[in-house]
Amino acid sequence: MYNNRIIDKTLGTYLEALPAILIEGAKAVGKTETCSKLAKTIYSMDNEASRLLLKGDPTTILRAERPVLIDEWQLAPDLWSFVRHEVDNGLPEGSILFTGSSIKVNSRIHSGAGRIIRMKMRPYSVEERKMSNEYIRVSDFIKNPDLENISGKTDVTITQYMDEIFRSGFPGIRQKNEVARNLLLRDYITNIIDHEFSENGFVIKKPQSLLAWMKAYAASVGTTTSFQTIINTAMSQNTEAPSRPTANSYREALEILYIIDEVEPFLAIGKLYPNLAKSTKHFMLDPAVALSLLGVNREQLETYQVPKHIGKFNQTFIGQLIESLVYQSLVVYADANDAELSHFRDSRGTKEIDFIIQKGNTLLIFEVKANPDAKDKYVEHLNWFEETVKEEFKVVKILLNTGPYAYTRDSDHVHVIPIAMLGS
Repeated sequence: MYNNRIIDKTLGTYLEALPAILIEGAKAVGKTETCSKLAKTIYSMDNEASRLLLKGDPTTILRAERPVLIDEWQLAPDLWSFVRHEVDNGLPEGSILFTGSSIKVNSRIHSGAGRIIRMKMRPYSVEERKMSNEYIRVSDFIKNPDLENISGKTDVTITQYMDEIFRSGFPGIRQKNEVARNLLLRDYITNIIDHEFSENGFVIKKPQSLLAWMKAYAASVGTTTSFQTIINTAMSQNTEAPSRPTANSYREALEILYIIDEVEPFLAIGKLYPNLAKSTKHFMLDPAVALSLLGVNREQLETYQVPKHIGKFNQTFIGQLIESLVYQSLVVYADANDAELSHFRDSRGTKEIDFIIQKGNTLLIFEVKANPDAKDKYVEHLNWFEETVKEEFKVVKILLNTGPYAYTRDSDHVHVIPIAMLGS
């Protein structure tokens, strides 16, 4: 059965108003399945017969019942240009859906700007994982930042959060048993190194060098670790570790392939700007991929016996994974609300806001804790941040934790929300 996705509503709305839409994202996130629910005609470009048919006569798609889904369009890039020109010629609304993972680097494909709208699809968020029967939604806070009190309860424990992280957010992987999941995740990584890089025009002279860098990056998820430190970590574990220019090319390629994500710093104004740190925050498209890269199993994680090459991240790795799970959700929720996602860290590293969702002059600021408690010290930075920017922004303060109850603290109006109850 199809599991409804958060992107469904926005995609349906856009399809009624626009002639052509591209749904992009990493492999296995569910792009084809989602678009197939809307399409009346489907052409898959990894099918040679379909590819030859449309290459020989691209006007076929204009005669087909709409919407027409062109799956894996990057295997037949001429169709992109054809549709772009048809948009200029008055292609009707709701005509074409493209899906694909990436295009070849340095290809001369037109961006499609102003003609073909791009939407990014990601692995399952908390809401799409159905972790709760009730949700406290980002959209409610955006619509009403003065929301007085919240309430709710969940039975999800830290053990179940760990279960979810190991299951992954990939629709076709998460339902498998543990043995199958582990094999599929390892194969996912192998495919990136052995096939996706070369298929998309990236040259890898030393695959082990790429793997070493990916492992070091996986250890840094949820942090603002410098890229030089990531390179040094890779070098400490592998004589084939990359040079800085090579590592930068890996970073670019993995971003293009949607494997890694960089959360930009909050572009603060006024009082905060002089103290703003410029570092990005590192995440992979799914924390299960990071675990698979590092070879960390459940027992190692729960007993803090993770591999030593994780270094200073050792004692906080569960927290990094929990924050990665939250990121995986917040980035989807921000997109659904046409909002921006960022983080804040001051230049001295003494104050930090894990995530910020901005919509106009409203800021939702988040502190994420693997701990089930809501201690005063956990919300100090949230309260400081609000006090600092209150003349410029309307601030909603949210502590996300692994506790059972959703409520609003009387003392400082911080909303405490179990991660499992965070919705779009």
